Amino acid sequence: MTNDIRFYLALFFRRLPLFLIVFVLISTIGVFAAFTLPPVYRSQVRLLVESAQIPGDLAESTVQMPAQEQLQIFETRLLTRENLLTVANNLLVFPDQGSMSPDQIVQAMRAATSVKSSTGRDQATLMSLTFDNTNPTKAAAVLNEYLTIILEEDAQYRSARAG
Repeated sequence: MTNDIRFYLALFFRRLPLFLIVFVLISTIGVFAAFTLPPVYRSQVRLLVESAQIPGDLAESTVQMPAQEQLQIFETRLLTRENLLTVANNLLVFPDQGSMSPDQIVQAMRAATSVKSSTGRDQATLMSLTFDNTNPTKAAAVLNEYLTIILEEDAQYRSARAG
């Protein structure tokens, strides 16, 4: 038993210089990448979709829409070309935006935006919106605009449904 331990320790110490070379090389590459890559800031917001607060016996709704379907509608309307261009042009989201075509702006906005929905049996329905940018203020401002668009869409939908 002790011969096995001595054998593995001898093997480890014999290969230790190789381990250290690999460790130092990978660490150097990691530190170099960390200092040379531009910082990316992520702004995130979570939306909770609640069911109607008015009891059914007071005001029976004629249209029932599942929460997941409602989130899909919000996501689709939010990521339309018109909305993305409006937000990008109002906030000048990208530093070289003046030289970008509208298609490139929309593509960059969609690449920087992430929308995830989660739902399940006996779970709340959530939508998580994230936006990545090199400027933290612009990342937060874009998400505020997204949230405004979603709230306006929700208000219009509820008004139309109530009418």
